[in-house]
Amino acid sequence: MVPEDSFLFSDTVRGNIAYGRPDATDEQITAAARAAQADRFITELPDGYDTAVGEHGLTLSGGQRQRIALARAILTDPRLLVLDDATSAVDARVEHEIHEALREVMRGRTTLLIAHRRSTLGLADRIAVLDAGRLVDIGTHDELQRRCALYRRLLTDPDELGAVSPGHTPTAGPQEPEEGDTSVRAELDAEFDAERGVTPRLWTGDREPKDTALSGSPATPELLAQVAALPPATDVPDVDEARAVRPEDSYGLRRLLRGFGLPLLVSLGLVAVDAGMGLLLPVLIRHGIDQGVTQVALGAVWAASLLALLTVTLQWAAQIGEMRMTGRTGERVLYSLRLKIFAQLQRLGLDYYERELTGRIMTRMTTDVDALSTFLQTGLVTAFVSVVTFFGIMVALLVIDVQLALVVFATLPPLIVATWFFRRASVKAYELARERVSTVNADLQESVSGLRIVQAFRRERDGVRRFGERSADYRSARVRGQWLISVYFPFVQFLSAIAAAAVLVVGGARVDDGTLTTGALVAYLLYIDLFFAPVQQLSQVFDGYQQASVSLGRIQELLREPASTEPADEPVDVPSLRGEIAFEGVRFAYASGDGAERAEEALGGIDLRIPAGQTVAFVGETGAGKSTLVKLVARFYDPTGGRVTVDGTDIRDLDITAYRHRLGVVPQEAYLFPGTVRDAIAYGRPDATDAEVEAAARAVGAHEMIATLEGGYLHEVAERGRNLSAGQRQLIALARAELVDPDVLLLDEATAALDLATEAQVNQATDRLAGRRTTLVVAHRLTTAARADRVVVMDHGRVVEDGTHEELLARDGRYAELWRTFIGQAEPEEPVGAAR
Repeated sequence: MVPEDSFLFSDTVRGNIAYGRPDATDEQITAAARAAQADRFITELPDGYDTAVGEHGLTLSGGQRQRIALARAILTDPRLLVLDDATSAVDARVEHEIHEALREVMRGRTTLLIAHRRSTLGLADRIAVLDAGRLVDIGTHDELQRRCALYRRLLTDPDELGAVSPGHTPTAGPQEPEEGDTSVRAELDAEFDAERGVTPRLWTGDREPKDTALSGSPATPELLAQVAALPPATDVPDVDEARAVRPEDSYGLRRLLRGFGLPLLVSLGLVAVDAGMGLLLPVLIRHGIDQGVTQVALGAVWAASLLALLTVTLQWAAQIGEMRMTGRTGERVLYSLRLKIFAQLQRLGLDYYERELTGRIMTRMTTDVDALSTFLQTGLVTAFVSVVTFFGIMVALLVIDVQLALVVFATLPPLIVATWFFRRASVKAYELARERVSTVNADLQESVSGLRIVQAFRRERDGVRRFGERSADYRSARVRGQWLISVYFPFVQFLSAIAAAAVLVVGGARVDDGTLTTGALVAYLLYIDLFFAPVQQLSQVFDGYQQASVSLGRIQELLREPASTEPADEPVDVPSLRGEIAFEGVRFAYASGDGAERAEEALGGIDLRIPAGQTVAFVGETGAGKSTLVKLVARFYDPTGGRVTVDGTDIRDLDITAYRHRLGVVPQEAYLFPGTVRDAIAYGRPDATDAEVEAAARAVGAHEMIATLEGGYLHEVAERGRNLSAGQRQLIALARAELVDPDVLLLDEATAALDLATEAQVNQATDRLAGRRTTLVVAHRLTTAARADRVVVMDHGRVVEDGTHEELLARDGRYAELWRTFIGQAEPEEPVGAAR
């Protein structure tokens, strides 16, 4: 199976191709790659078949990922081959070569093809036409051309639909359908309410999420009642958010606690009261025994008892206050820390996410922050109380009796040595455990994301085995830490018992001699228990401290990570752009997995000027550098050599946020966030009205598609838009880009997953939109390139041809060769007995 979204695992190229057949030989892997026309670009990678592709294969282009996914399917030698638009991201020449290889691969096996390109239909014996989940017709190409109107419409060439009148712009007002027009568009336009500015039927649906596996379970009446009964949230974090999100070169515990001095001082004062009351209690007991019990003075006993009750009450009140104060302060500190981490993640360039697994990043935001939370809210208070208590008891022991104090202090040397060894060994155990839990989280996240591939290639057991091994590694690291605890804490308890026994022997003898009172001995025994209790508590706190220390170190590592697209020291504001773009000696090389720059350049010495308002199409083989060029304009990366200017200014000198607000970007693989369709379109302009959202959808031809969804604009979109087809996601992404009214429009294969008829509508809309703004289009469908003002042909990171469609055809160069290949595939060829 080759899905429309070519998911690759964070493994090598070899590992991904052999995913469905791990025991395949190198020769078999290479043969599958050659059949998928992938061997050539793989051998050009830095490490060939051993090159790590990064999470989801982000270090490769869309076409390269598709070819590896195709090789992965071919290697398993399946009886049933499912190709879901498996060549949508490759150029015409490579697609032609893939089709030639597929004819042999498909021979003798059942093949199901999902096709948006007419060229793919030449591989099929029969073609099934579907509409709204129904089978409309099935037959050969010639049969369907004669009898199926929908088939003819789907195969209509974009250029056959006529030109678009320049200057025409979409509005939110009603549009009169042509006489006799019975299309869906006419029906929708007839329903368009001019007074409201939106189509009522598509905005008044049930806003509650549907009870599906993708939308989650609905809230129960009991849960809703409990939520309603909650008191209003009146507390505010009282955190300087602007300072919290500001980048800092160095960040430690002192910086983390900066700005929280007053509540921390109050907490320390309450800690002192808590510890002081604990130290006072044995003194009162000693007084009660010596002055009351031994003297048979009931008044002294009552006085000591009442004072002890008052002491315990004050200690209880101090503990309540310190817990509430430290708890709230700790949450404020962590709120500030989460803001800082998230802001840093937003600043980092795409190169960081290409080499770092999502699971590891999530570990920093969850497990690491939670470890700090536990320590700050409970461990830190316990540590303060224990330290104050420990030194206070040392003073009390010396004051009561120096001889007995020396007996107790004799246990300190072995205690100090044991603590030193425990700390040294436990640090390594916690660092190893934190690293392994990151691996577990990353494996879980990737397995869930690639579940469709896991199930399609029957790798569930292998996934469970691998996850079990990684979980076992994490467990062994944690067990190592627990083993150290199991040895250390009983040893401390053992020393406490030895000290108590020694004091009882020495102190009992002195009581008999009359040199020590019974009350003093009892107080001493109580102090011994209190003396070792802080040590035990500190040891327990140290477990949390070690975890927090490791977590803070990992967070510091993230916060120190330099952004590959650093903002300018004095950024230039960008209220608007004319859209004149220039590439001046631009060179670029992607970073390798370890962050080092790769030897092979993705772009090598690009010199190109694009006047304002011009539409430029970039064509060439997959991996030629087309998408990279567009990413540099969006400043997702900075060039490693030369510069990119917009309106004569280096984009590195522009305010990066303001600059990107003037861009409209439609990536190769449209990503949608969970929410409604309306939310997805309005992502770049959350304050947009319903009428503006619908106007943007109409402008790019997405309105009709949205009308077919349950709930219309209120249809719930799952994570990544998984409950929508690739074509539907691309239409929504186009509408999202149009709504922000950009000065520069960047379209990276924005119509790759659309059928020809829908593509024609989108191209007409794009022509209107591009007429007033600079537009860069990455195109594999050369009909899209032919509509552009100018075509730039790229090969191995260099511009090899530049001119209009007609000029390049007249030169009979690389573009003309691509065009001939494309035209040669324009009509389906004779069936080859492939799909049965």
